[in-house]
Amino acid sequence: MKQTVGNVGVLNLLNATEQSVQAYEKIGNVGLVLYRSGQSHLLAELNVGNIGKTVEVPDDFNYYNGTLEINKDYLDSIDQPMKMVLNGMLIIAHDVQPDQLKKGLLDIIVNGEIYTPSKLAGQVNQQFSQGSRTIEVYEGAPPRLENGSITLSNAFLEAADEPVHLVVNGMLTIPTDIDAALFESKIKKIAVNGLVSVHEEQEALLHRKMDTAPNGVIEVIPAGYRILKKALRINSRSIKSFRNEKLMTKKPIIFEADVPRAALENSIDRIDSKSFIICSEEIEDLLYEKLERLETEVLSYSNRFILIEGEEHWSNSQFESLQEPVNLVVDGILIIDEDVAADTLSAKLETLDIFGEVQAATAETKGALQGKVRANAGRISLNQEKQEESKPQESNNIGELSL
Repeated sequence: MKQTVGNVGVLNLLNATEQSVQAYEKIGNVGLVLYRSGQSHLLAELNVGNIGKTVEVPDDFNYYNGTLEINKDYLDSIDQPMKMVLNGMLIIAHDVQPDQLKKGLLDIIVNGEIYTPSKLAGQVNQQFSQGSRTIEVYEGAPPRLENGSITLSNAFLEAADEPVHLVVNGMLTIPTDIDAALFESKIKKIAVNGLVSVHEEQEALLHRKMDTAPNGVIEVIPAGYRILKKALRINSRSIKSFRNEKLMTKKPIIFEADVPRAALENSIDRIDSKSFIICSEEIEDLLYEKLERLETEVLSYSNRFILIEGEEHWSNSQFESLQEPVNLVVDGILIIDEDVAADTLSAKLETLDIFGEVQAATAETKGALQGKVRANAGRISLNQEKQEESKPQESNNIGELSL
């Protein structure tokens, strides 16, 4: 069973073989490809999207992905040249002496950033000339490295004894309640490899501390917006908790049938959604007026809707038990059993909105389903058992993939 993989930061072919490469059906865009002499043909055998950079790793070089900190004691402890391709960050400590670097014990090809004290900047530039690297000079304490997801709180800033040179590999979130004066005094510089999430009110603060754009994406949250981290269901009671709010989300928002127009008008000002919204026909026009994005799907229902979020199997009796036609929204996987008749689907489905997958047993039922489709960002599949045997396994985006 072959695999399909999303975007990959580093594609590691150093130990790849003909057999390991054949296990992959498709790989998305790749930032960096590492290979050894004689392996370039393996890359040609892969179905890969755009490639940012390829690096041939010499046969006697090791490979390391991450952050390597070099200080005086580290250099005193090695007596043989360290040959390495480093994908990530190299930090040279203040106590490293120029004559230690001159010994030639560090033979490193760096793809990423090199942080060095100013006294060693010229020597470091000459000694680590290979690779796709940038050299950053620091004064005072070395950069503070944070991996994963970090929220820059006021407590974090207050705990710093001196201005921090912050380097984040992952996601950095700057909340709305950050103390601007504290941020200015305790943050010397910020570098991010990944995603920065910042509110519009703090965007200027962030850019003043960044010499270059992040190696990734800056997500700017418009002023005054409330971020929704999960799907939200709103009814006539819960809508009273909103006060003319602006909502931003990547998850579905569901308005129950009992939400009146007047309550919606007074409680929600704008909605910036990258997902879909389910609502009754009574408030559909009002919701369209509140949308920031024209591409946001508003799925209205007249009588009743059913939302499929996980994986469900539906039989003919389940469809027959519905008292009236429903608007069916599939955000997961819906498997239609073999006993479901096409006439039943035609009679019991008002509309079908697909954001996940619907699996039909026969061509007749698939045709009945297609006739009810309204929004289709997913797919209807047929003969799932056979397809599953040849269907590639799918994976999300991956930081490093070793074949």
